[in-house]
Amino acid sequence: MDLKVIIVGAGEVGFHIARKLSQENKDVVLVEINEERVRRVQQVLDVQVIQGKGSSPSVLRQAGLESAEIMIAVTDSDETNIVACMIAQTLSKNIIRVGRVRDPEYRGASGLIDQSFLHIDLVISPEEEVSKTLSLLADTPGTSDVLEFADGRVKLIGIKLDAGNPMAGKRLMEISSEAGEKMLVAAIYRKESVIVPRGDTRAREGDTLFFVTLPESVKNLLRRFGKKDDHTRRVLVSGGGRMGECVARRLSSKGIGTKIIERDRQRCERLAETLDRVVVLHGEGTDQRLLVEEGIRDTDMFVSAVEDQEENVLTALFAKRLGAKRVVSLVDTTGYIPLASTIGVDVVLSPMLSAVGTILQFIRQGKVISVSTLREDLVEAIEFIAMETSEIVGKSLRTLSMPKGALVGSIVRGEEVIIPHGDTAIQAGDRVILFARPDAIPRVEKAVKVSLEYF
Repeated sequence: MDLKVIIVGAGEVGFHIARKLSQENKDVVLVEINEERVRRVQQVLDVQVIQGKGSSPSVLRQAGLESAEIMIAVTDSDETNIVACMIAQTLSKNIIRVGRVRDPEYRGASGLIDQSFLHIDLVISPEEEVSKTLSLLADTPGTSDVLEFADGRVKLIGIKLDAGNPMAGKRLMEISSEAGEKMLVAAIYRKESVIVPRGDTRAREGDTLFFVTLPESVKNLLRRFGKKDDHTRRVLVSGGGRMGECVARRLSSKGIGTKIIERDRQRCERLAETLDRVVVLHGEGTDQRLLVEEGIRDTDMFVSAVEDQEENVLTALFAKRLGAKRVVSLVDTTGYIPLASTIGVDVVLSPMLSAVGTILQFIRQGKVISVSTLREDLVEAIEFIAMETSEIVGKSLRTLSMPKGALVGSIVRGEEVIIPHGDTAIQAGDRVILFARPDAIPRVEKAVKVSLEYF
């Protein structure tokens, strides 16, 4: 029987997760109060849509709450999400409840959520997910993407081949041999699409290569590709909303000198009171005089985190022109993500996709440890435990009937981290990190059977 999921809220996160799950033939019911969003879903997605308040018991009953396995509340209102989860707890004792909660006053040691009486099984915050990713990026200068697996023992890093890079034109097997490090190219981002490569695939200028490697190998890999590994010491954040505040707080907690620019004076005063180790500046992120005065040329990372996506891209490019070493733009519209990368933004992050990855990790629970997405959700990284009953156990990778578009990037066996080759065999209990394009996910689930089974 298909997994039944109720999604409350058809904004960017709700729409995207509904589309992804419906493509995987899951039974999805979407609840949305806004008539325009309802029409959009009905025109584009093959899911059941109910127009109504997500915090209404009668509406949730109509959506089939009592027979659903999971409810995901991701409206723009924290209060609606919390109430929906409370109703779900009352009407269906066994349902899994996922709620997006953005306001930090609901979170943390003194927050409402930590008092546990709401019993939300997973609280997601796009702000927290983005700030975690930026923290990893700050630790690995020269990369465009960073993911961690197996408690940090395995890393995936993205390295872009700029014009004139000597690695362009070489086959991946040559790059691997010359690198002298334990690594594997799990995917290549090329012209807004993802290639799951073979050893004879040639790298091209403009490609972003995604390497699976060990933490101790990252610096040497970056040097071989001509990337500087200077420490991130100074960060400037444009935008003092919830996202900017969360980012500034996390980066400053790492001992990084952090400044934040905010145009609203009252918001500046509040930030100055709550962010002890952050310099708060009143102004615009596009104010050339202000940026120069605050040392934009010595800034290791500039993060554009205002609410407007177009402004984020333009502000990041402006900071790049003024001398910022690395610029990051936050973008949620999937069509803007490749555009921003093409025109010169070093790192493009999507708060929406960060939240979706966290939700997928929880939906694919059981033996799945983590799920992450890369580049407009064009490739999915799944970390799972290989079960003894799975048909992938005991066979070499070259003999597995893995679908096209899927690749095993790493295996963690006890204390050993294995970067696999064709003769490597997966054993029961192994922690496997697998990369797959979205169209390959249903076949991957079938191939590994119990390992990626939904409940």
